[in-house]
Amino acid sequence: MPLHLVGPFDQAQERALLSGGDDGFDPPPPDKTWRGHLADTCYILVKAGGFLASTYLMTLGLPLLFFLMVSGGNVELFFAQIANFAERFIGADPTRQVGFVNDLKFGLIGLATLVACLRMPRFLCEVAEGLREEKL
Repeated sequence: MPLHLVGPFDQAQERALLSGGDDGFDPPPPDKTWRGHLADTCYILVKAGGFLASTYLMTLGLPLLFFLMVSGGNVELFFAQIANFAERFIGADPTRQVGFVNDLKFGLIGLATLVACLRMPRFLCEVAEGLREEKL
C-alpha cells in the first residue's frame, strides 16, 4: 500500500474543484467583530481567574504539606505542632504578634509568586491554544 501525502495546497485544490471554483484559493476569513474580541476577553478573564484561584489554594496548601511532612504523616503530632504555634502566638506580646504576621504575609506572598512563576508558561500555552482560530 503506497503512502499518499496530502498537503494544505492539495486540499485547497480539491475543495476548489469540488465547489466549482477554478482558482484553487479560498477567500480570506473575515475580520473579527467586536463580539469575537469580547468573547476572547471573557475567555482570558475566566482562565486567569481559575489560574489565580488554584495558585492561591496551592500556596495555602504548601505550609500544611510541610507540617505534615515534618510530623511524619502522624495527624496527632501535626495538630500538636499547630496547637503549640497557636499557644505561643496567643502568649506573645502584641508587637511580636504583628511582626510574626508581617513575616508570614511576606513569606506567603513570596511563595505565591514562586508558584505562579512556575505555572505561568503552561497557563500561557493553554490560553494561546484556546484562542487559536482553527481548531484541529
